Amino acid sequence: MNTNTSPLDVTGDLPRGGFWRRWAATLIDWIVVAVPFQIVAVVLFAMTSGMVQMHGGLFFNYCDVAKTIPKSLSPPPPHDANFARVCRISLFGATTGVILTVGRATREGAATKTVTQGYMLDQAGNPIDGFSLDWIVVASFLVYLVWMIWKTGRTVGARILRIKVIDVADTGSSGVPIFKVITRHLAMIIGFVPALALFLYQCAISDGSADAMFTDRFFQWFIYAGVIALIWSVLLIVQVARKKDPVYDRLAGTAVVRSRTIEPATPGEQRSLPT
Repeated sequence: MNTNTSPLDVTGDLPRGGFWRRWAATLIDWIVVAVPFQIVAVVLFAMTSGMVQMHGGLFFNYCDVAKTIPKSLSPPPPHDANFARVCRISLFGATTGVILTVGRATREGAATKTVTQGYMLDQAGNPIDGFSLDWIVVASFLVYLVWMIWKTGRTVGARILRIKVIDVADTGSSGVPIFKVITRHLAMIIGFVPALALFLYQCAISDGSADAMFTDRFFQWFIYAGVIALIWSVLLIVQVARKKDPVYDRLAGTAVVRSRTIEPATPGEQRSLPT
C-alpha cells in the first residue's frame, strides 16, 4: 500500500478561511497600521500649518464647493473646468489633510467622463507643495503583512478572526518562507498589472497634468485594463467565497486555514480538529 501523502493532500481537508474572515482581517490590519500614522499626521498638520498631511486611513471626509479657485495653480487645472470642491480629511474631527479638487465633467451618451486635478492646501486654504505621509503608510502596511506572515503566519487581524497562512509543504512551521510570502502577494495583483502599468506610463509622460494624462486614448485602454482587473477580482472572490485556495495561494504553495484546525498530536504528526 502506498502511504506517501503530498502536502496538498495533508492540507486538503483543513477548513479554509472564507471571504468575510479574510476581508475583516485585512480591514483590522489596515486600521492597526494606519491609525497610528493618522495620529502623528494630526500633530504634524497642526505643527507645520498643513505642510505635512495624510489623506488615507480611517478617515472622515467633509467636502464643500470651493468659493474661489486660486490662480497660477501648478500643474494647471483641466481646461474648461466646471466644478471645484475643497475636502477636509480628519480623524474624529482632527484634521489630517485638506485637498482642493478642480475638474471637468462631460456627458458623452450614457457615460460621464470626469477629469480632475488635486492640490494640497495648508491650514489657511492656500495651495502648497506639501509632503504626504500616505506612501509611507502604504509601504509600512505591505512590510507589516510580509513580515508578520513570514514570522508567524498571521497578522493581528488574522489572529482575531482565527485564520492563518500556512506553507502547504510544512504545515507545522510557525511561519511561511519569505519567498513564498512575496510570491503570494505579487500573485494577488496579476490581474491589475495592465491597469497599473498604463497608469504609471501615463503619469510618466504627462508631467502631472490631468489634461495630458486623461486623454481619450487613456480612457479607451483603461476600460480594457479595467475589465481584466474586474474579471480577476471576481475570480478570486468566487474562489475564496467557495473556500477554495485562490490562484495566488496555489502559485505560492500556501493556504489560509482556520487557525484552530491544526493541532500537534504527536511529534512529527498533525491532526485536524473540528470547528
